[in-house]
Amino acid sequence: MKELVVALVAAVFGLAGTVVGAVVSARAAKKGALLSAQATLQQVHDQASVDQAHWLRQQRLQAYEGFLAAWDECLRIIDSAGLPGDSGSSGANPLKEAAGRMAERARRIDILGPAEVARAAEELANSIRRDVKIATKLKELTMSTVPTATERLTTETAPAMAAAREAMQSAARQMQELVAQANESDRPLHEDPRTAAILVSVEQAQEIARAAIIHVREDNEGFSAYLAQAAVIVNELKRNQQARAGIRERFTAAARQTLASVTPSAP
Repeated sequence: MKELVVALVAAVFGLAGTVVGAVVSARAAKKGALLSAQATLQQVHDQASVDQAHWLRQQRLQAYEGFLAAWDECLRIIDSAGLPGDSGSSGANPLKEAAGRMAERARRIDILGPAEVARAAEELANSIRRDVKIATKLKELTMSTVPTATERLTTETAPAMAAAREAMQSAARQMQELVAQANESDRPLHEDPRTAAILVSVEQAQEIARAAIIHVREDNEGFSAYLAQAAVIVNELKRNQQARAGIRERFTAAARQTLASVTPSAP
C-alpha cells in the first residue's frame, strides 16, 4: 500500500512537471511569435515610411519644377512683351494668364509643403500679380491722359500755334512794308493812315500768340503731371521687382534643402 502511494505521488509530480514544461514552452513560443510579429510590423512600417517619403519627395519635386516653369514663363513674357495691363478688357493678357498658372501651382506647394517653401512660392506668385496690377494702373493712367492730351494738341494747341505764327508773320510783313515806304517818302510813320491799322493787327497777333502760349503751357503742365504720376508707378514696379529677387533666392534655397533631406519634413 505504501509503495502504491509513493508511486502515485511520483506520477503526479511527473505529470505536473510535464504540464509546467509544456506551459513554459508555450509561453516561450508565444513570446517568440509576438516578437517576430512586432519585428515584421516594424519592417512594414519602416518600408511604408520610406515609400511615403519617396512619394512625397517626388510630388514636391514635380510641384517645384512646375512652379518654376510658370515663373520662367512670366519672366519671358515680361522680357519680350513688357507688362501689359488688364484694365478690364476682354482681350487675352498673357502675363495675367501665366501669373494665374503660377498661383495655382503655388497652392499645390502649399498642400505638399514644407511651410517655408510654400510661403516663398506664394510671395513670388503675389509679386507677379502685383506686376500686373501696377502695369494696369500705368496703362489706365496713360489711356486716360495721353489720348486726351494728343487730341487737344492736334485740335487746339497746334492750330492756335499756327494761327499765332501766321498772324505775327503777317503783322511783321505789314510793319516792314510800312517802314520801308516811310523811309522812301521821308514821311513820319504816325502820319501814314495805315499805321493805326497795322498796330491793331500787331496787337491782335500778340493776343493770338498769348492764347497759343496758354495752350502750350497747359499742355506742358498736364504732361508734366502725367510724367510725375507715371514715375511713381514705375518706381513702385521697380521696388516690387527688386524685392522679388530676394524671394526667389529664398524659395530656391528652401526647395533644395527640402529635396536634399533624407526624411522630408511635414507639410
